[in-house]
Amino acid sequence: MSIPKSFIDQVLDQTDIVDVVGRRVQLNKKGSNYWGVCPFHDDHKPSMAVNQDKQFYYCFVCQASGNSINFLRDYENLDFTDAVETLASSLGLEIPYEKTEIQDENDYSILDEAVKVFEAKLKESKKAINYLKSRNISGITAKKFQLGFSDDSWDSLYSSFEKRFEQKVMASSGLFLEKNKKNYDRFRNRVIFPIRNIKGQNIAFGGRVIDPDDEPKYLNSPETKLFNKSNELYGLYEARKETKKMDSIIVVEGYMDVIALHEKGIKNAVATLGTAVTSNHLSKLMRYSNNIFFAFDGDLAGEKAAWKALQNVLPIIREDTRIKFVFFEAGDDPDSYVNKHGEKGFIELINNGQTLSEFFFSKVKKVDDINSLEGRSKIASYASELIRTINNVPLREAFISETSKICEIPVEKLVSKPNQPKPKPSSAEVKEEQSSNTKQIASIYLIIHSVLTDRSLTQDPIFDEIKDDSSISFLKELREVIEVESDTLVSKLIERIKSKTLKELFSQAMVSEIKIEQEDARKMFFDCMNSLLKDEEDREESLKTKYNTGSISETERRELQQLILKKSEIDNEDKILLKNLSLKKD
Repeated sequence: MSIPKSFIDQVLDQTDIVDVVGRRVQLNKKGSNYWGVCPFHDDHKPSMAVNQDKQFYYCFVCQASGNSINFLRDYENLDFTDAVETLASSLGLEIPYEKTEIQDENDYSILDEAVKVFEAKLKESKKAINYLKSRNISGITAKKFQLGFSDDSWDSLYSSFEKRFEQKVMASSGLFLEKNKKNYDRFRNRVIFPIRNIKGQNIAFGGRVIDPDDEPKYLNSPETKLFNKSNELYGLYEARKETKKMDSIIVVEGYMDVIALHEKGIKNAVATLGTAVTSNHLSKLMRYSNNIFFAFDGDLAGEKAAWKALQNVLPIIREDTRIKFVFFEAGDDPDSYVNKHGEKGFIELINNGQTLSEFFFSKVKKVDDINSLEGRSKIASYASELIRTINNVPLREAFISETSKICEIPVEKLVSKPNQPKPKPSSAEVKEEQSSNTKQIASIYLIIHSVLTDRSLTQDPIFDEIKDDSSISFLKELREVIEVESDTLVSKLIERIKSKTLKELFSQAMVSEIKIEQEDARKMFFDCMNSLLKDEEDREESLKTKYNTGSISETERRELQQLILKKSEIDNEDKILLKNLSLKKD
């Protein structure tokens, strides 16, 4: 399924990038931009500009740039669809997905048919029904989650599907195994739990044994093009179906825990699918609620899973996110606890859980002896490595302050990564290069703003005067992008630009202080274009003059070499010059 372009434009139109970035990075208004510390490289100075008018951001150090979708994708490590889903959810919009290719429909169809088969088998199996009853699961809950049962047969499902679906669809479904050139059912003699994505489509299955002697106890579908366990959460679709606006989400370790909680009236539980909680899981959870509870077993494995979740949430946590951790005593899990204490007892338990900061500091204090100077030093070093990953400035400062108090050491310098020294050109050379580039860059900024102000300028034949091998040839792509997308939002244009040079200059122009009125756009455009075209014609002679007077920079030396090499014929004078240009400067 795909997202209509018109809906993406609607989301970008209704989204305020200052709000999106500001919830994750501390921003301060200065001039026409908001400024903040860029989360995409190690820094402590504000280098990222966010422009509210253009709905655009740009970092002047690492060149990260784009619109709200680009920012979310990079900040929370999301794919395009998940980023749009996150923004749409915050606006209270439902994505009107469109069907794509027929192959995808077949991939889903075979899973839908398998759900029907498993559901029918459950109704016929007294053994499976009695098992669910023994776990206090009602028929209503079983139907809501479309629980099923797989025969104790090697190939009953395969045999029934063999003539109905293409072999490649069968092979990619995850329902079957191939061994010695024979195909077998993956799930046998198990209670079946259909796994659905956030859109409610069946994408995989989980199976639990009934016979305690069977192994493994739990079995999931393998990863397929429809199912990625690092992205999916069992029960999230069902939880959202109960209420679009969830006050909180409870994360547990298994699908039986989700179903047991649902049975007792707790309908906001989800579970991972045989994997640790990933950053993708956390981004998805934070999309639907600011209050997240992790309810894990109190053994070593449960604590390890909780710690992994904490580490993954640190880079994307916001100050408005509340996270708590609950650990069950030996012999208990969410399923058994809610059956003993009911809904009220379970809710009381999770509300009294450890906050993220409490869990963090209780863990780091155990790293070494806090009563010794050496131990506190080691604790401070360990904590600083984790705190460094927190992008949210207020939270990072709070964690630094608390660590400093606990360890009796100022840890600010430990958290701040020293910038790696880079070789720098001489100050004279920098000034030369800046002088030669400033005029051209300023002209390009003005051309970009002029064309965006008056898009009819893209039709002017002056663009055809730009030679393909010139240093400003990338401006032709700007014309093509705006011609094709003449009514597109400025924040969307960046996604259409392929040239790295144009993308960077376009981004810089969007966060510049330049503003051009409609009546001035045409004159400004032609003045700048004519100036650039003239400079291109005179460029070789200008660089040769600089070479002869000894004022040419290293960048300009390379540019002059390229200009000569591009000639169809090179005379003797240019050959000598090429040789001299290749020699190292004293």
